[in-house]
Amino acid sequence: MAEIAGHTIPNRSPLLAFFERWFLTTNHKEIGSLYLWLSFVLFFIAGAMAMVIRLELGQPGMQFTDPLFYNQMVTMHGLIMVF
Repeated sequence: MAEIAGHTIPNRSPLLAFFERWFLTTNHKEIGSLYLWLSFVLFFIAGAMAMVIRLELGQPGMQFTDPLFYNQMVTMHGLIMVF
């Protein structure tokens, strides 16, 4: 362990160091990378929601999901796509 003026610096776990580097950063390049990854993840989530919506609308009278869940999913799909 390193000593600075009589104080010891504790060793951090690699997981904690990873979390601090990527999720508590102020570096503009890392924030841009996080924003890009979030966009990709939300794109695939919204795409999956779109496929479920299309399944529901594929044939008249077909009930693939609960009506309340369908309305919530359409709303969430719209909010994600606006992002």
